[in-house]
Amino acid sequence: MYRLDGTRFRIGAQAGVTVDFTDPYGQLWTLVEALDGTRPLGEVAEEVGRAHPGIGVDDVLTAVRDLDGRGFLEHARPTPYDEGRYQGNVNYFSHYAGLSAAREQPQDRLRVAHCVLFGLGGGGSYILPMLLAAGFGRITAVDYDRVELGNLNRQFLYRESDLGSYKTAVAARVAKEVNPDVEFTAVQRRIESAADVAQLVRGADVAICAIDEPPFVAQRRVNAGCVKEGVPYVCGGSFVTRGRLFSVRPHRTGCMDCLHLYYSRADPSYLSQLAGALRVEHGRVTIAFAPHIALVASLISGEAVRLVTGHAEPIALGRQLDVHFETGELEVMSQWPRDPDGCPVCGDGADLASFEVWQEAEAGSPMLR
Repeated sequence: MYRLDGTRFRIGAQAGVTVDFTDPYGQLWTLVEALDGTRPLGEVAEEVGRAHPGIGVDDVLTAVRDLDGRGFLEHARPTPYDEGRYQGNVNYFSHYAGLSAAREQPQDRLRVAHCVLFGLGGGGSYILPMLLAAGFGRITAVDYDRVELGNLNRQFLYRESDLGSYKTAVAARVAKEVNPDVEFTAVQRRIESAADVAQLVRGADVAICAIDEPPFVAQRRVNAGCVKEGVPYVCGGSFVTRGRLFSVRPHRTGCMDCLHLYYSRADPSYLSQLAGALRVEHGRVTIAFAPHIALVASLISGEAVRLVTGHAEPIALGRQLDVHFETGELEVMSQWPRDPDGCPVCGDGADLASFEVWQEAEAGSPMLR
């Protein structure tokens, strides 16, 4: 907050947030200076009234409501997080709280929340430190792989000294070093089925899918397991010049199988294209550039926090959101509805013919190996 000249002042320093106020008599300036958190609102009104006779309590309350509606006010009362690890988080959340909610409420929700992270590879190795910094009370990380030299161009969770170690073991050590307040559980397991997912996410508040093996099939397993247990989840990954994420609230937004139905009805060639993609013998060729992966991982982590805290609306709920690495732009690629009649995962499963290709993939059909 600062003056521009004798009759104008500004609050904020960010495009889309900053507002300039014209205040020829200095009444509003007196008010905002008095709103410093050191006195109750009644005393603020008295101070403004003394400086500007004729300005009453109702006038002050109207101005306060306007400032609050613009997101410029917050409660000044102390929080348990003052001067602590999460003070920066709480200061961020205060932008969304205003006077109607406690600014520490989102952090309180995170402290008792359980997040299950599937995958500690390219995406997951970035996501885990962000979850630790956010302050989730419990984190369960699932992976089966060991650290390889080729991981180190992008997976900064690991060091050369970790080569050959299980990623879960390294993650457990790092989690304890970064934030010992978090109850961290490492699960050494390859996800083979939706039942594996359901067992791991049962009772959790949010899950993150950062696995991609087998391609396409792995994400669908996470979808089915999370929907079965009613756990919201975020899924994402990166390609050559784009990254993508989407999030799902079971039985409230379309799930991944609803998306499959949406595509199969919108594009007559979709099923044959999918079958062709599933037939491809996917090798171990890796195309991964650290800054791009970090960008997608940050969006995924932020989405998980939004799903848990509700401090802001999720940005990828029920829609596929692409980030263009070459331009930095975000683009909604598709937004799909829930299909309660046709979806076999979150609905009645009437449209089973469209899922034969997935059944063959899950069964390891020679046609789709």
